[in-house]
Amino acid sequence: MKKRKNKEIEITLGKVPSLNSFYAGSHWTKRKKAKDAALETIKSQLGFNQGAAYNSFRVRAYVRYRYDLDNSIIAVKFTSDALKTLGWIKDDSPKYFRHLVLVWKEEIPKDAAEIQITLSDEHP
Repeated sequence: MKKRKNKEIEITLGKVPSLNSFYAGSHWTKRKKAKDAALETIKSQLGFNQGAAYNSFRVRAYVRYRYDLDNSIIAVKFTSDALKTLGWIKDDSPKYFRHLVLVWKEEIPKDAAEIQITLSDEHP
């Protein structure tokens, strides 16, 4: 089977909850609502993958949330879960997802994330 060229995609997410607030005592329905909202945002930008799922992916996320950088990781988690749900990737386990860069960037709008994803047929 012929391997596809790497596919570069970029998505933009608005405000997502911080990791601390997401897991610190919020009811599961509130967490599900936040995750579903992110899925719909990503789906509106990418849609369902029409071909085979890619074998691996890399993420570079630029964020400008008002909380600590490490609390911004939930934007990446929502993105990788959505990519799996939409059929772009096989899974978000370490077998397929081994590279992540998370950067706070003042040049993007407040309470936003710009997420660059590289999809590949190569195995990591």
